[in-house]
Amino acid sequence: MRCRVCKSNNLKEVINLGKQPLANKYPKNNYEILSEKKYELKVLFCKTCKAGQISKIIDRNLLFKDYYYLSSVNKKLVEHFVTLSKKLTKYDFVVDIGSNDGILLQPLKKLKINSIGIDPSINIGKIANERGLKTFIGFFNKKIIEKILKKYKKPDLVVASSIITHLKDPIEFAKNIKLFLRENGTLIIEIEYLLNFIKNFEYERFYFDRPFYYSANSIDRLFKNYGMSLYDIEKIDIHGGSLRCYIKNSKNFTKTKRCINVLLEEKNNLKLKIFDDFNKKIKALSKNLKNKLINLNKKNKYIIGYGAPARVSTITNVCDINSNLIQYIIDDSPLKQNRFSPGKHISILPKKNNINKRIDIVIVFAFEYFKDIKKNFKDSKVKFYKPIPFKKLL
Repeated sequence: MRCRVCKSNNLKEVINLGKQPLANKYPKNNYEILSEKKYELKVLFCKTCKAGQISKIIDRNLLFKDYYYLSSVNKKLVEHFVTLSKKLTKYDFVVDIGSNDGILLQPLKKLKINSIGIDPSINIGKIANERGLKTFIGFFNKKIIEKILKKYKKPDLVVASSIITHLKDPIEFAKNIKLFLRENGTLIIEIEYLLNFIKNFEYERFYFDRPFYYSANSIDRLFKNYGMSLYDIEKIDIHGGSLRCYIKNSKNFTKTKRCINVLLEEKNNLKLKIFDDFNKKIKALSKNLKNKLINLNKKNKYIIGYGAPARVSTITNVCDINSNLIQYIIDDSPLKQNRFSPGKHISILPKKNNINKRIDIVIVFAFEYFKDIKKNFKDSKVKFYKPIPFKKLL
């Protein structure tokens, strides 16, 4: 198998998380539970471009045509995109690829920045359009590019936040961006950062929705091959620590000092040997989490989870955690409520009527948003814990 980012054959399997269900598919009844499929989740690492990738790519239509992730439910994420929108006032026409429910389109509209979105999810795209946020429903490909360019001029800015990790074919994406973006226009990509995952032992970031896990070097190489230049990088704090990459539709555009520093840091640190310690640690951390939950249950502690992002699936399936250990999970997204977690089928419920005095322990799966989550438990003696590594949150 060749690397799907740089086409080298310099790939090595570095992580195996066993059989996993599809992380953003939340079954709603016994029929869907019985129909659920699991696949071997193996992560490969390319020694040439330093990209991680899952060996098995699941059909993107199966994953994204009907989707259960609403960006705007997350207050911190809303703030993130409001802040980003304020940096984009100099652009003439902005296209947001993977625009979801219009989380970036909304603040762009308020700033009177001409913008449209593209999203493959029929149900989510419909929500955005009903809010008056113009969204083309479909995957970003030549067909949708032609459709857009019949009505609009080429954009001078394309934004793709947490999108390139989800694609089946990043090379096709790069070629299509080259075709779509105005000459000397800018592409802003936000990527969940592979080096951070490994440093922080966050194996729960690996699931089938995201077949790719990028380094700055892999982004640099991918777009350079098609006449574009990675020229700047910001470190941002969403999704466990991400990179915001600025790419110019121009050859040999000069790199900033901070861009050069990130690339150099990776060359020194993101090597095969880093995965050895990672694999040992995740086995120990997974065993520890399950043992802690077993012991707390033996003490008759009432344990719930909060937040049902995709990582819930990876953690609970690797650790073999079900409703015997966690009573239920609260999630703020109406699309996930009254469904079950993938694979282990823990009930997902709204917070209304489900935050009560019986609760002793909350496992905060959406731990980046702990400050907001904690506000729901005022005047409570509840103890909060991050799952991996298992530690108390204050």
